[in-house]
Order: sequence, then structure tokens, then C-alpha cells
Amino acid sequence: MRIFAAIAALSGALWAGQVSAQAPVAIGTNPQGSLAYVSGSAIANIVGKSMGRSFIVVPLGGPSAIIPAMADREFDFSFANITAAAQAYAGVGSFEGRPYPGLRIATVVYPLELGIISRQGDGIEKIEDLAGKRVASEYTSQRNLDVFMNAAFMVSGMSFDDVQPIPVQNGVQAIDELIDGSLDASIFSISAGAVAKADASVGVTFVNLPDGEAEQAALADLAPGASIGRTTARTGQDATVITAPFVILVTDAVDDETVYQVVAGIARNAEHLAKADPQFGKMSLDMMADPKLPIPYHPGAIRFFEEQGVWE
Repeated sequence: MRIFAAIAALSGALWAGQVSAQAPVAIGTNPQGSLAYVSGSAIANIVGKSMGRSFIVVPLGGPSAIIPAMADREFDFSFANITAAAQAYAGVGSFEGRPYPGLRIATVVYPLELGIISRQGDGIEKIEDLAGKRVASEYTSQRNLDVFMNAAFMVSGMSFDDVQPIPVQNGVQAIDELIDGSLDASIFSISAGAVAKADASVGVTFVNLPDGEAEQAALADLAPGASIGRTTARTGQDATVITAPFVILVTDAVDDETVYQVVAGIARNAEHLAKADPQFGKMSLDMMADPKLPIPYHPGAIRFFEEQGVWE
């Protein structure tokens, strides 16, 4: 993991005097058992202590539930993959007709890896093997997963018409149904606790996606910011999965100083965060600051990244 040498030089005075006079900071996450919940809990605990400020986790649903709640000021920050965030910002896809132009990026935290997951021994190794199988669909409170599942089918020349779609509320529920045998496959973060639970319980296989140039181009059109990449999952399996930057969002209504402190706290405590959640081990300053993403960064975040010399 890259050492955040420049951050270590930050004066402790930056964090002094923040304790009792300020309201708690809150971050919205996906449900318990999700990767976002684990990462949010790590940030709330470690960065909150670093700031000397109460930090609260609000587990809710996917971006389709979290982003509207954040826009209504139910909490200050939230997690999302860049595709869902871009759709919300522009008011397209699962946010059709409901743009959120006040969305801003606070930071990228790490690449999110989404895999299609089946049970070991079911003979499902490539996406074409899902024909006629029971596959999670709709994801009513986590619509971004439906976007990625549809995209995975389309780049493979398939659709939900080729399978038995089984509506679910969210990815955690889908993995539970995979464990109990009422589903054959679902898409979810391969590093989520729910997937580790499934692997320990019934064993899981990550279904390979095609990753040629044509498929990469098609996915970029269907899911902005996403790509097909190869990974070695925690189970040791080598698989092709969908990857997308995982970002912390905020709105333009949150004050610059709060955003600055949270982003600085994440960077300053990168090594501690990685011990609490290994996903943060992939994070670097250069990754955190990416002006090319399709949503503007918050001024408080830009201020921090400019001070660190990584904003271009």
C-alpha cells in the first residue's frame, strides 16, 4: 500500500477543538453484510476519532435509496459506485427524470469489483451457463445491481428473457437466497461479507464475463465508468468481473470544512482503515483524486487534494 507520507505531516492542530461543539457526521451505506457497510463502519470509527467528532453509520439500501435520502439531508455522506452516481447526477437510467445536480464526489476509496456469483458444483462457469437458471432481478432497493446485471447480460448477448428472473430487494437478500437454494445466481461485490458467508456455507463460484474489446466498449456505454477486469477473489478463484470506482458522495449543501476534514481524515488514516477493512489497502492519494470522473468534486475535497499536489 502506498504510504501517505505527505499526510503524516499534517498538524494535529487541524483536528483539535472539534469534539462537542459540532453535530455528528453521518454516512449512508448499503445494508449490513455489504461491503459499503463494513467500509462505512471503519470510516466512522477511525476517521471520527481522528476528527474528534461523532460519526454515525446509517445502513439503508443501495444508491437508489441512499442518494435521495442524502439529498434530503438525512445524512451527509454516502457510498456509491461511479455508474450509479453518474446516473443520479444526470437523471438517467434508474434515476430517469430525477436528476441530482447537487451531487459531488468527496473521494474515490477503492475499485469496486462486482461478480456474478453461483454455488460451487452447479456447473455455472460462464454467463451463458445461466440460460434457464433462477437469477436475482430488480433489486428494488439496490437498483445499481440491476443495472450491472443487465449490462453483464447485454455484453454477453443475453438478457433476462433467457433466464428465470427472481425479484429481490437487495444484494444481501439475494445471497441469502443463493445459500438456501432458491436462487442459482446473483451479482454482488465479491469482497462483501455476505459473499464470504456464502462461500463458507455452500461454496461459491464467480461466473466469468467476456472481456474482449467489443465487450469492454459495450459495457462503457451501458455503465459509465465501469470496465471488465480480471481479479483473484478472496476464494482464490481467477475470474473476470465488472470493476468500477467506489466513491464517497456528498452534496453541495455540506460545508467545505466538514468535507475537507473527512477526506483528510480518510487519507491520513489509510493504514488504520486498511487494517479494519482490507479494501482500503488498494487506496492511494492519486486514486482518491480523479478529476476525470463524470461528477464534480466538492470544493472542500479539491482544497485538500490541491494541498497534497495530486489535483490536476
